[in-house]
Amino acid sequence: MLAVMIAPVVGINPLDPVFLIKLIIVTTLSSFGIAGVGGGATFAALTVLSAMGLPVGLVGLLIAIEPLIDMGRTMVNVSGSMLAGLVSSKIMGKLNVEVYTRNIDMK
Repeated sequence: MLAVMIAPVVGINPLDPVFLIKLIIVTTLSSFGIAGVGGGATFAALTVLSAMGLPVGLVGLLIAIEPLIDMGRTMVNVSGSMLAGLVSSKIMGKLNVEVYTRNIDMK
C-alpha cells in the first residue's frame, strides 16, 4: 500500500498493470523472509520500496505510526484465531459450554 501511495510522487502511475504485477511479485517474494519478524511492516516497506526503485526515506513516516497499526493487526489475528478455535470445537462437538461460560474470579 505504501508503494502505491509513493509511486505518484516519483511520476509512476500506480494503476499501471506492469507496476502492479511487479509490486505483487516483489511483495510476495519479500514476505517469505519477513513474515515472522516483529514490526515486519517496516522491513517489508524497506525491501519493497528499494526493489521497486522508490524513495526509501519515506519509510520514516511509517515508523512513526507502525506500533499503532501493529497493535490493530495483532488484535485482529488473535481474535480470529480464538474464533476459529471456538467454531472448530463447536463443530467437532468438543466445546464444553459450562467451562466456556464459567465466570473465572481473577484474584
